[in-house]
Order: sequence, then C-alpha cells, then structure tokens
Amino acid sequence: MNTSTSQSRQRILSLDQFRGFTIFGMILVNFLGEFPSAPEALKHHTDYMTFADLIAPLFLFMVGMGFRLSLLRNQAQLGLVRTLAMAARRYALLTLIGIIYYDPLHWTQWWDALVDIGFAGLLALPLMFGNAFVRVAGAVVYMAVYQGLFTGAGYGSWTLANSFDGGPLGPLSWVFCLLLGTVAYDLIATRNARKIVLGCLVWGVLLCGAGYVLHIEWTGLKEFWPYSQRAMSSPYPVFATGLCFLAYVPFYLLSDRWRLQIPTFGVMGANPLVLYILHTAYLDLHSTIIPAESSLPAALTACLFFYLGCYAVARYLYRNGIFVKI
Repeated sequence: MNTSTSQSRQRILSLDQFRGFTIFGMILVNFLGEFPSAPEALKHHTDYMTFADLIAPLFLFMVGMGFRLSLLRNQAQLGLVRTLAMAARRYALLTLIGIIYYDPLHWTQWWDALVDIGFAGLLALPLMFGNAFVRVAGAVVYMAVYQGLFTGAGYGSWTLANSFDGGPLGPLSWVFCLLLGTVAYDLIATRNARKIVLGCLVWGVLLCGAGYVLHIEWTGLKEFWPYSQRAMSSPYPVFATGLCFLAYVPFYLLSDRWRLQIPTFGVMGANPLVLYILHTAYLDLHSTIIPAESSLPAALTACLFFYLGCYAVARYLYRNGIFVKI
C-alpha cells in the first residue's frame, strides 16, 4: 500500500468531487438505510432502482475511470509489461484485503465492495489497452456469461438464497460498470467539453434504455431478470451504468468547466479506500449509538455527526497531502 505525500500531482477535480458525492451517498445509505423511518429511496430493493442501488455501480464506474487513467500514465513512464504487472498486483492485493476484512473463514461473506472491485479489475485488465469497442464488447460478453449461468444453470436461485452482490460470479457482471467507466475516461481525455457532455449524455440515455428494455422484455422471467444488486442480473448493471454517465455530467460542468466545488466532496473523494474502511468501522457502533426505532430527525442528526467524523479524518489526510492507495 502506497501513501503519496505530494500535493503537486495534478488531480481531475470532477473525479474527486464525483467520488466525494459517492462516498456521501454511501454513508447516507449505509447509515440511514438501517432505520425503518428512512425513505425507501435509501434502501435496496429487488424490483426497482433506488438511490441506494446506485452507490455500488458508481464506485465501480469511477474505478474504471481511474484505472484507465493510471494505466495510460504508467505505460508511458514504465512500459507495458511493468504496468500490467503493477495493475495485476494491485487488484489481487485489493481482493486479498477484502477477503481478510470481510471474513476469511466464511467465503459466502466475501462478495462485497473490495472483493468485487478487485476481481472486476483483474477481469478487466486483459481488455484495458484495447479500444473502446473492444472494452465494451468484453463488458457485454462478461455480463452475458453471468446472465447465462444465472438463468440457465441454477446459479440465480443459489446466490439469492446464499450470498449477495452476485456472489462469487458477481464480478462477471460488476466488470460491466468498470469497463464502461473506462469509456467515460476516454471522453474526459479528449479535453473537449462538447464531446464529454454529449458523449456522457448519449451513453447514459442508451444504457438506461437498454437496461429498461432488458427488464421489460423478460417480464415473464422477472424472478431471473430483476433490477437487483443482490442478483446482479443484466438489467441492473446496464441501467445503473447509464445513470453513472448521466450523474457525472453536472460534476464535470461544475468542477472542470466552471471551477466550482461542493464543500466536503473534494476532500472526501481524495481518499476513498480510507473512507470506505473507516465508515464500515463506524457502522459497527451503529446500534450502540442510536436505536433502530429512532425517528427520522434523530437518525438524520446522528448521520450528520457520523459524516462529520469521517470528514475530520479525510480533512486531516488531505491537509497533510496524504493519499492512501494500493
């Protein structure tokens, strides 16, 4: 794990703001979602999309954006072979950290964010230097393989009963979000505002439409093709990735074009790994701090302090130029 202490490295403001928004959403959903008084939009569902269902795809999408950026930069500096080796090591290590962090003795509990990102990164790696068509085609093939096993081999029934986030085969579906995130970075790399905005809007609308059609066309098999983070069947990652493209546009316009920033988001977005681990540690104290049956105003107040506690750590790291990454 590397710790960068240089603030001279040029950062893309919109990506930090976008990550900060995602971390804000993660904290909001994971904290408030436990309260019966919280709005349904902050809870996961299996038959329609909510704000809560968008958070994990946003993370995978942003990982894809950063992955493409770092690979191209490292290739120019270190060469192809060393760049590939470093990337493979990074995502294998992230997978291992996730397994240890979640529960190394119970393999059905491994399939959460860190492990899903790690495995998805390894699956994406062979395609990362291909053009956009190759990466999108690879994403579709991976997802189709998952959907075939989910629907035709009984895997769907098993994972819904025994695991979550698609279980051990879930990264085949999660990698769709990651690889499409690399396409978003390609748009950013053009530095052409019109191409970036129009490209994100077009991809967003097309993917949302495709996800909707996949869901509607298979109404008779709805139990196998739901909008469900638990199931990870194809309508969910496709529709959610479309929303990711659309959600990035306002952050690009605000930060990279108009040089405006939403308070706290830039700081929170600079150290996503630290904030993810820190917030899960805080969540372990959830039930001892405030009862689950608390009113919504009480839950919101507790959530505010929870967020500020995370922000205090993020602010310290940011002010000292510390950016923790694997």
